[in-house]
Amino acid sequence: MRRIKIRDGQRTPPGEWDEVIVAMGEGGDRVATPVYTPEPEYNTLRNRVKALIRKGFRKWEVGDLAALRMLKSFGIDDITADWTLYAFNSSALAALSKLGVKRFVASPENSRENLRYFAESGYPVEFLSQQSTPLFISRVKPAEQEDFAVFERDGLYVTTRKTPREFFVPSGADERVDLSWSPE
Repeated sequence: MRRIKIRDGQRTPPGEWDEVIVAMGEGGDRVATPVYTPEPEYNTLRNRVKALIRKGFRKWEVGDLAALRMLKSFGIDDITADWTLYAFNSSALAALSKLGVKRFVASPENSRENLRYFAESGYPVEFLSQQSTPLFISRVKPAEQEDFAVFERDGLYVTTRKTPREFFVPSGADERVDLSWSPE
């Protein structure tokens, strides 16, 4: 399977996509919650999630444990754990499975050997093939650097490389292209 993750308002690029994940937006097959929500904004997030569920969105992706607990409390059971939940070894996959996660996105920090193990583990893991992985996320704007892009998203400053990284995907494994962190 090939999946793509985009930001709300971002166009889905041409291609054969089995699933489109939209970060806190409509227009895709699955909705992704933010990686971080400041506590004062949590009720706003909760209300937005409820509104999307009322509109019929039943497939979700979470970037943190608070969103996972919230979705489970709303009766959502089709939940993917994004790479930010650090699905890095079989213990993490087992623990997240017990919490109700059905599928996992492998961390971009994995080694080829570990990715091969995941592909043969029996867990439903998808593997990043391309992503502008955040190198730094901050509430304070960092200094601009020649080789990096800095942009604001959801009240946070994100630093990435200017061009997306490409990753090893084990043969026959589910693949994901993540454009949600790409510079504007």
